[in-house]
Amino acid sequence: MQYVPVFIFFTSLAPEVITNTYYSVSVDWWGLGCLIYEMTAGNPPFRNHKERLPRQEMERRVQETIEHYGKKFDEDTKSICKSLLAKNPKERLGCKCGRGSEVIKGHGFFKDINFTRLEAGMMPPPFVPDPRAVYCADVLDIDQFSTVKGVSLDQVDENFYSKFNTGSVPVPWQNEMIETECFKDLNVFGPCGTRTPDLDRSIVIPQTSSETQFINRSPPEYSRRRLLNRIFKRRGIMFELLGPIKRIVHPKIKILPLFTHPQVSFFC
Repeated sequence: MQYVPVFIFFTSLAPEVITNTYYSVSVDWWGLGCLIYEMTAGNPPFRNHKERLPRQEMERRVQETIEHYGKKFDEDTKSICKSLLAKNPKERLGCKCGRGSEVIKGHGFFKDINFTRLEAGMMPPPFVPDPRAVYCADVLDIDQFSTVKGVSLDQVDENFYSKFNTGSVPVPWQNEMIETECFKDLNVFGPCGTRTPDLDRSIVIPQTSSETQFINRSPPEYSRRRLLNRIFKRRGIMFELLGPIKRIVHPKIKILPLFTHPQVSFFC
């Protein structure tokens, strides 16, 4: 079974993946080299920032061209990137002696990291992001987002708006919306900026007579009684009415039950 690499991004495909030859963890070390390079230079190793290339050209560059190292790379960073981005997987760092991760962690690039303390969670992170902020533009404002300069909020504004900052909307976008006053019209409900009566709690809205009767009406007395009590009451009333009916009807006419229940009978 062929090894499945962790890094599957198009810009970090290793040469052995492109040529469809057998590979193992070597593609992961290639991906690590691409990651370190991009975090240092600000762009992938084989294309410029925001450069769009067809797949064939990208594959050609990965297999043939040599990555460029600018002034942002110190000696240790340049050394580990070159070692991890070797075209031949047999010459790649971490693939020579079978002790991949140990060899890579022993490189000078990681000299300031104590991996034992790091794995134990004892090393403080160098940067802790604000959990309330999202460091990106709103999804609806992509390709349309414009930065409004000159936004000035005093401490009172900051304290007030921080209560509504849930992290779902970027902070710069919130400040832009405040400055443009796009929500100003939402605060005008009635004439001259007044609220409508249904939103103003100080105004008592008069009620019609039918509404008042409906609110003040108490449930009828019989609704509080149980179902069986009402059934037995109907049965008693039926038998009281049945007496005079029997005396009035013709002797040859019989009163037959239409529906019979163990407790209630209906006659016609």
